[in-house]
Amino acid sequence: MSAYVRIELTRMFRDGGYLMLSLVLPVFMYLLVGRTAGPGDDHSLAVVRLVSAAAFRALGVAVNSCTSIAEDRSKGWLRQLRLTPLSPVQVVLGRGACALAVVILPILAVGIVGAAWGGVTMSVAGWLSSALVLWLAVTPIVLLGLALGYLVRPAVAQILGPVCYLVLTGLGGLFIPPTGWVARIGQLSPTYRYSEVAADAALGDTPSWTAIAVLLCWTVAAAALAAHAYHRAGRRL
Repeated sequence: MSAYVRIELTRMFRDGGYLMLSLVLPVFMYLLVGRTAGPGDDHSLAVVRLVSAAAFRALGVAVNSCTSIAEDRSKGWLRQLRLTPLSPVQVVLGRGACALAVVILPILAVGIVGAAWGGVTMSVAGWLSSALVLWLAVTPIVLLGLALGYLVRPAVAQILGPVCYLVLTGLGGLFIPPTGWVARIGQLSPTYRYSEVAADAALGDTPSWTAIAVLLCWTVAAAALAAHAYHRAGRRL
């Protein structure tokens, strides 16, 4: 499986436009709406804004991977993979690992800008823990993006990806906290718990067991769905 991961990483990092969007867009959005508004702001608010901006773009990279996967299907890449000894689980895990490797880029980019120009200060442990949580806790959304890519055609993925992205970020309350019934539903979503544990890590708080349990349940369910979607896509080749 390591050879497959190397091939996928090489293909991803050769896509200059994709990498540019992963780096430039999150920095631009953070500088536009994520930075602390002035000296009167509480520092914890600045930290939460930085985490929200990083999470927002990490989610975008995770969900939008469905488009590239759907395009791979149309080009026959999945047909080639079916000829290899790789199992559906290995293919999904390998592609998921590659997506996580790209997800780390906007997280690092926003963190560097926040430290240099956003007035955000944290201990070394705080920076490392928040970056690590932002990176690893996005796993269920990465797997959901893979599942969508294996299930739908490229034309559908180009529409469905952004729609799912907006819905998930809305439920997660990354910039506008949800209220009413939306908030109650949002607490069961992976994005809400993702932003919650990331903010807790950045502020030095202990993440709740409820948030961890929700993320683990979504990870298992999304992994099973992605493996099933890959297997189903193989039968239609």
